[in-house]
Amino acid sequence: MVVEDGTKVVVVGAAGCGKTALVTRLLAGTFSAEYMQTFGAELFVKTFLESKQRTLQIWCCAGHERYRALMEQFYKDARAALVCFDMCSAASFNEARFWLGEVKRAAPDVHVVLVGTKVDEGDQVVIKTCQAHELGVADFVSVSSKTGAGVAEVFDLVLRRL
Repeated sequence: MVVEDGTKVVVVGAAGCGKTALVTRLLAGTFSAEYMQTFGAELFVKTFLESKQRTLQIWCCAGHERYRALMEQFYKDARAALVCFDMCSAASFNEARFWLGEVKRAAPDVHVVLVGTKVDEGDQVVIKTCQAHELGVADFVSVSSKTGAGVAEVFDLVLRRL
């Protein structure tokens, strides 16, 4: 079995868009509707056992503006970036454009997956899939951390692309 330890993945997006909920659903299989602000960045580690063992270092980065100056250091050596936005918020979607630009500027070779969160909110969803594709990112997945829909697909996609 080939072991590739510590492939770095950064998770970025607007404050409150569901970044930590996405990672928590992947790691623990749980969801909490309670908002817990991330201060700086939080590191999570997940090992996937498939044809070969792959370990991801998942850096969940704060979305609040006061932490933006610190975020660039977390992009260094990242192989993938999950640029997240809340599908119920046009402001969050517009902020995804900012995060996409920041990641690409700091780490031009990083593989980006655009992740639309809170797809389970039904009538509150205001961002359509076609709008997400307009950002020019080849890989887009809509997810629900509440139900788990799409969460595994995001990380499967990351693993396939690395």
